[in-house]
Amino acid sequence: MRLARSAITIAVLALGFAAIAQQVGSGSGQSPSATPPNGRPQVDESALRYFASQGDTRRVNAEIARLRALYPNWTPPSDLSQLTSGSAVQADPIVERLWNLYKEDRIAEVRAAIVERQASDPNWKPPEELVTALENTEARRRLINASDSGQWRTVLSVATENPNLLTCVNVDVLWRVAEAFVRTDQQNRTRDVYTYLLTNCGNPGERLATLQKALTLLPENQVADLLQFERKTGNEPDDFDSIREELARRRVERASNDGTTTASAEDLAMVERLVRNSNEPGPVLNLAWYNYHHGNPARALELFKTALDRNGGNKAAEGYAMSLRALERIGEAETFAYDWRDRAPENMKVYLDVATALLSQDPPPRLEARVVSRIVPVVTSQRSPDGAQALGWYSYNTSQFRTAREWFRQGLSWKPDDEPSAYGLALSAQRLNDRAGFNAIIAQWRNRSERIADLADGITRARVSGQRITPALTGRLVESVPQASMRSVPIEAETPRMVVERRTATVETRTGNGRRNCIMTRSAEGLAPDAALTLGWCLMEADRPLEAVSAFDQAIRRGSGRTREEAAYGKSLAYLRKNLTSEAAVAAAEAPQTGPRRIELSATILAQRALAAYRDGRYVETLLALSERARIVPEQNDLMLIRGWSYYKLGRYRDAEKVFRAVHRTGYSDEASVGLNAVLEATSSIRQ
Repeated sequence: MRLARSAITIAVLALGFAAIAQQVGSGSGQSPSATPPNGRPQVDESALRYFASQGDTRRVNAEIARLRALYPNWTPPSDLSQLTSGSAVQADPIVERLWNLYKEDRIAEVRAAIVERQASDPNWKPPEELVTALENTEARRRLINASDSGQWRTVLSVATENPNLLTCVNVDVLWRVAEAFVRTDQQNRTRDVYTYLLTNCGNPGERLATLQKALTLLPENQVADLLQFERKTGNEPDDFDSIREELARRRVERASNDGTTTASAEDLAMVERLVRNSNEPGPVLNLAWYNYHHGNPARALELFKTALDRNGGNKAAEGYAMSLRALERIGEAETFAYDWRDRAPENMKVYLDVATALLSQDPPPRLEARVVSRIVPVVTSQRSPDGAQALGWYSYNTSQFRTAREWFRQGLSWKPDDEPSAYGLALSAQRLNDRAGFNAIIAQWRNRSERIADLADGITRARVSGQRITPALTGRLVESVPQASMRSVPIEAETPRMVVERRTATVETRTGNGRRNCIMTRSAEGLAPDAALTLGWCLMEADRPLEAVSAFDQAIRRGSGRTREEAAYGKSLAYLRKNLTSEAAVAAAEAPQTGPRRIELSATILAQRALAAYRDGRYVETLLALSERARIVPEQNDLMLIRGWSYYKLGRYRDAEKVFRAVHRTGYSDEASVGLNAVLEATSSIRQ
């Protein structure tokens, strides 16, 4: 028995718990350890004798600890059997009965019996040790009741008045006092109590429990400081590994929710050991989320699968689906997340996010009907604006314009201030020649959305009249992407402008003074088809494309064959000159075009769509337009750079790197190097 360490001296009490007295006063009168004038205290060993006679080792040890705290110079008998020898004071049967009642925790009956005995014998006094034991028991009860009721200052008051309770025999009392300190904003005093316990109390189970309680009350750095009191040697060494593991788990858990916080290699290794040595899902989930948020979705996927196998439930399923999505296995993610969608709100959110990502892939995926048919009712039941918008763009990009219009309209009904849905609805109305619907959207949104207003005004926010994007200009444009948007960059493509110039030259050859004639002519109404066509090209040369549209319209309405084809072609170029891409696409379809012209117009229209979408930060739409264009013509370097930066903006760094490297090999080394450096910087910050 480590009795020397189990007892607390009056001096230690004064130092370790001085704050109690500061809180509630100096306590009660004289110390119970007052010494008679002869310097030798009279130690009442009756309780000790009684417990020894009963063979109650626990109470014997507790009594020895208490007596040592009261009488530091007192030494217990080396042979406890001496306490029951005949040389001892003859036991009083009444006192024996009182001790028996005390042993059975019948405190009220002990008090009643004392009163009864004193009534019959006024000169009789109960043993001092019995009185002290009763007072300690009653004080302990008051302290425990106050602690259970959250009356923390009462706990400290009782402890101050009864310092005999503050020994290793009453570890539970010390724990309650420690909690009272922290509940009264004296955290450092709580640490002092735990330090006293770990310094003086020897029971390994109680020492470990002390640290477990510290975990719930103290900051982790203070708990870590307490680990220094671990005893590695002796008959009963400590094993505080579980505390270290819990601290490591907590640190990894915090880092698992914050991609900017990195856990130490030691902590990660400790949690890895927990994963291997335990079948609990908790440590696996911590490590899985850590890997997910720190750029290692492949490892996260493995760990989430392990957590699922260990009944990790909804959180494991949520992480598994998100990891699949991060690995661009979006089809698998949608299938898996669908099965878990109804388990928890977080799982439903993940499913809608994955479904939205699936519909927004570049190029638009060829989805089976069953996949779309199961996405639709979920989007509808959850009234998801993002889901409706994704279905709208999926329909739009697969030329299902009526369906797109309905989904954009539905999205706006669920979220009336959703500008992207309003924009999609306006574009769909344009493609369907729904002028009433288009005008209604313009009226509602003209003052709230620049790009919607642009659709009506026939301008772009960034247009610079007559300027073209050359390869060099596009390179400068891409270089500035990480720092600024493309708002100051024109989006007229080089190809349509060159086509217009070539066609204009032909017109000049045929008409001679055509420029003067078209400037003098105010309206195409009443002109013959050929004359209207000539006027249209003349107005294009004069950089009056919207007036040219009216002339080309006259030629389309009244002409036939070759004239209608030329007029439709000219009308498309006029709209492209004003960056009205959707109108240009509609115009191109007003008359059959030859194969080369059809490809030329489609490529130009898609290039303008891609540039406009990129300028507005709609990177998924940018990639969709570029991919559709790449199916009909090779992709030139400036558009490849736009593709690379779109991937970069979407966080698809591997795809961005591939594109920039491909451009670099063609000789666009400066522009491509900017992109490669940006990718390197982004991926390096993720790994750190």
